[in-house]
Amino acid sequence: MRFFTALILLLLLLTPLARADMDQAREAYAGGRWEEAATQAEMSGGAEGYAYAARALVAQLMVEPDTADRQGVTRQAVSLAEAAYREDNESAEARLRLAISLGYQGRYTGTMRALFLRVPQRGRALLESVVMEDPGNVWALGTLGAWNLEVARRGGARGMEMLGASVEAGTGYYSQAIALDPYNPALRYFLALGLIALDDRDRTAMAWEQVELALELQPRDAFEAGLLDNAAQLHALRDDREAATAWAIERMTQ
Repeated sequence: MRFFTALILLLLLLTPLARADMDQAREAYAGGRWEEAATQAEMSGGAEGYAYAARALVAQLMVEPDTADRQGVTRQAVSLAEAAYREDNESAEARLRLAISLGYQGRYTGTMRALFLRVPQRGRALLESVVMEDPGNVWALGTLGAWNLEVARRGGARGMEMLGASVEAGTGYYSQAIALDPYNPALRYFLALGLIALDDRDRTAMAWEQVELALELQPRDAFEAGLLDNAAQLHALRDDREAATAWAIERMTQ
């Protein structure tokens, strides 16, 4: 009896500490202090904390291309996302962050090995499970868009046939996400980045339109501000198709 009483008291003491860690994590994230955000969120523990920690590390990878040891940071993000998923595999956020982290892991895995390990298949299944439960989850929709465009870029027609992907599906998912959150510059930037990396002439106008629309928006946090800086760099290459494509591919493979 004493043991259970002590355990309950310990849990009551730890709960506000975990909340404080998450509050600090969110504050650090909003300010672009990615490593601090990840550390605080990991200290909070649980599916929420581990998923948020993975989110912070992936945000760093997305907005800071010069991040040291990118593969190491990616491995850490995947490990944290896997921990979140083990804590609660019904958590939509845990599944979403795991899918996104696996997508980054795929950058450092050969195409055939990734297929053998079922990395893209697992990522897609996780994303589709989130959308099935919550059709309005803009990040799951947007990431499904990115998934389709990346399969098209890396696998071409054969890869799309094998995995059931298409450029049309990619732009369609992005369009759904943008319609739900039109003031989100990240969705517009990533759509444009994916299309320009594909060097898709039929959708060039769409890509540059999305870049320009993104640059008209105000960032809501450091993540969006960082992506808008990247969008400005891309926009500066608009008149040089080859340079723009090379820049986009570099961002997609770093």
